[in-house]
Formats: sequence, C-alpha cells, structure tokens
Amino acid sequence: MFVFQARMFHKWLILLAVPLLFEFVVGATLIYLQRYYGEAVQAEAERKAIIYHTNQLWYDTMWIITNSASAAFLGHRPDSLARDNSAQEFELLRRMIAGEPQQAERLDNIMMCRDRITILCGMLRPYRSEGGSLGQILAMKSNLKTGRRIVEENVVVGGLIRSFREYELEQSAKAAASVRRIASLIQFVFIGAYVGSSVIAYLLFHYFMQGIHKSTQALLINIQLFRKKQPLAPALEGTDEIALLDQRFHEVAEEVGTAQTMKRAFLRTMSREIRAPIESATQYLKQLLDGSLGPISEEPKTLVEQAGKTLGRLIVLMNDLLSLEASGMIGIGVVPRKCGLAAVIQSAIEAIAPFASKNKIRVEAQETMLEVRADPDRITQVLVNFLSNAVKFSAPDSSVNVSALAVDGLVEVRVMDSGRGVPAHLRDAIFQRFEQVAATDATEKLGSGLGLPICKEIVELHGGTIGVESEPGKGSTFWFRLPGLVPDRGDEN
Repeated sequence: MFVFQARMFHKWLILLAVPLLFEFVVGATLIYLQRYYGEAVQAEAERKAIIYHTNQLWYDTMWIITNSASAAFLGHRPDSLARDNSAQEFELLRRMIAGEPQQAERLDNIMMCRDRITILCGMLRPYRSEGGSLGQILAMKSNLKTGRRIVEENVVVGGLIRSFREYELEQSAKAAASVRRIASLIQFVFIGAYVGSSVIAYLLFHYFMQGIHKSTQALLINIQLFRKKQPLAPALEGTDEIALLDQRFHEVAEEVGTAQTMKRAFLRTMSREIRAPIESATQYLKQLLDGSLGPISEEPKTLVEQAGKTLGRLIVLMNDLLSLEASGMIGIGVVPRKCGLAAVIQSAIEAIAPFASKNKIRVEAQETMLEVRADPDRITQVLVNFLSNAVKFSAPDSSVNVSALAVDGLVEVRVMDSGRGVPAHLRDAIFQRFEQVAATDATEKLGSGLGLPICKEIVELHGGTIGVESEPGKGSTFWFRLPGLVPDRGDEN
C-alpha cells in the first residue's frame, strides 16, 4: 500500500493550500449567491412594477367611467385635460408578463372588457339633449340602460384585475421571500467561511504540529540517551526533515560508538604497553631499596622512594583513565578513613617537588590541624594535579600556596598561583574531559585535559564540590570542599 510521506515543505504547503482552496470554494459560492440574489431582487422589483401598472390601468378605466357618467347624468363637461393611457399601460404590461400565458390571457380579457366599457361610455347621451323634457327623459332612460351594462362590465373587469393583481402579489411575496432566504444564506456562508477556515486551519496545524512535536521529542530523547551513553530508541521512519535528521543522528551515534570502542581498545593496549616498563622500573627501584643491587646512601634512598611513589601514582592515573573511559560505569574507587590534611598536603608537595624545583617555583603550605574522613591517596592525587597545574602555568621565581580552612561545616583546601588565570567562560568547561584553557596546552604544556575531570570525579565520590576562582592575568585559586570530620567513636585512628 502506497503511503505518502510528506516533507516539511509539503506539510506547510498543504497547511496553506487547503484553507485557500476552501476560501476559493466559498468565494465561488458567494459569487453565485450574489448573482442569484440580484436576480431575485430584480424579479421582486418587476412584480411590484406590474402591480403598479395594473393599478394604473384600473385607474384609467375608472376615470373613463366616472368622466362619462358625470357628463351624462350630472351635466358636467368632460375633462378634456385628462388623457387615456390604457393603450400604453396595456402594451407595457404585455411586455412585462411575456412568457406567462395565464396572465397574458387575463390581461387580454381585461382589455376586451375595458374596450366594451369604452364603447358603452361613448353611447351615453349628454344630460341636456334636444327635444325638451321628453328628449331628456328618453336620454335618461337610455343612459340608465347603458349605465347598467357599464356597471356589469365594470364588475367583470374588476374581478379580472383583482385576479391579475393577486397572482402578481403572490409572485412578489415569493420573490421577497427568496430575497430574504438568499440574504440569510449569504450571511450563513460568510459565518461558515470564517468558522470553517479557522477550524480547517486549526485541524491541519494540530495534525502536522502533533507529528512534528512527536518527531522532535523522539529526536530530543535520542540526544539525551546519547549523552547518557544509553542505547538509542529506534530511528524515526519517514522522509521528512526531522526523520532524516534522526536517521542521520543514529548513523553518527553508531560511528561515534565505533570510534569510542576503538579508542578504549587503543587505551587498553597502550596501558598494557606502558604498564610493563613502569612495573619493571618499579621492581628495579625496589631492588635498590632492599639492597639487592648493593647498598645505597640515605639521600639517594629518599629519592628512590619518591620515584617509586611517583611511578605508583602513574599506574593509578592510568587505571583512572581507563575507568573514566569505561562506558556506563564509575571505575574510580575510594576508601575513606580518618586522615589529617597536613600529611596529605605534605605528601602532595613532596610528589611535585622535583617538578617545582625544575621550574623554579616555590610551593608553600600553611599549617593546619584539620582532619577529614577521606581516602588520603585519592585526595593526594587531587592535590598533586592542582599543584602540578599551578607549577606548570606559573612564572619562574613565583610561589604556589596551599591552605586549608573550615567553611560552614566543610573543609576547604585551596591551591593559589599567580599564573595566567582561567577565562570566565571556561571555568566550568575545564572540569570536562579533554577541555583545556588554550589549544596549545596539549603540546606546549603536555596536558591531556583529563586531570581535572578525574579530580572532580574523586571529590564528588567523597560527597564534596570542586571549583576555581580566577581573574585572567592575575592567577587562579583551585579549591575543593569535603565534609568535615564528625567525632565518632567508630572512627579509625
């Protein structure tokens, strides 16, 4: 079965075209109704005109009768100024009722009766006739006989005119009703056009926007799943732009997943390759310390111990790197216990001492008696990262200061330097993986962009927070806060 898959352009075109097509149909309907309305109005006006001219014909007939009777019975002089327009009215009515045989027959009968009335009115003798009183009596007798015939004919013509007028009045009423009906229909069409176009536009908009909303929501859900490194929902079907975008997103996500798998495999391989020489070097250092390779003096022995610790932290760092890159799991473990911050800070300073000496940087620590419940090795790892960054980005012959203080029931450790600082828009980003302040840090400063994300992971595993305060050109203060030690008899010493 063929299913039409509309693109966004097609959907918007349909959304525009359907209301326009509806308006076109409504417009054509209104034009037709307007024409029909005009014809109905014209028909009503013609019927009223026929009624008017019929009344005029009846008026002319009555004028002939009254004028003739007045002259015959009362001796008045005939009205010479009055004109008989019956012939003109008859011809006009004949044209107006053309196509109506019944009315035409009535009109012919009216005119025949009227002609007979005209003839009879002409037979009336003047009131003052020759022959004296006898002549007047004979004239009166003749006029009475003729008048009776005129009255009879007038009754007949009156009935015919009344029948003619009633038909025209009925047709006029029908025409008026048709005018009112069409006017109401036009109003209904106008209202229907407004409501219908609004409803059609709303339904189409709702239908298309519902599909667009669902597609957009599905795409956003897939983006969220991708960010959480969870399996994506199935790709949207269809050929519209959002479906194509979601399909392309699935392809990109698959490519990214393949690249991530290859990267993890590469990191595991490199870890094994690097771990072997480090472990070999560690064994050599242990042999030096236990005297297997001969006795060594106290000063070299201290350096060898420090080198062993550094190699140990390097192995831990490699393990953390692999843990951070592991999909969907947190591989960094912490073993909290009671520890003093003074010893942790001193251990971190000793770890970066050779590096600081090489860069001519003084590392100074304020005395503190604060204690926390934390994993000292992991906190040392955080401080080593803070201190190494501070030394790396500080100018020669400058100093880096470490301090610890209690803040609102928390213990805050701060590392302050006088380096280049961190721009405001990067103060959150640098705690994300592979983010650095400058693009050249990876080559010029040998940075990986992983140290601070690992520090953030460690601090958050302790239930703490991490951040930086900085002003470009005036140095930075990196800090982390841990819950303070609460006295507890079960705490380990």
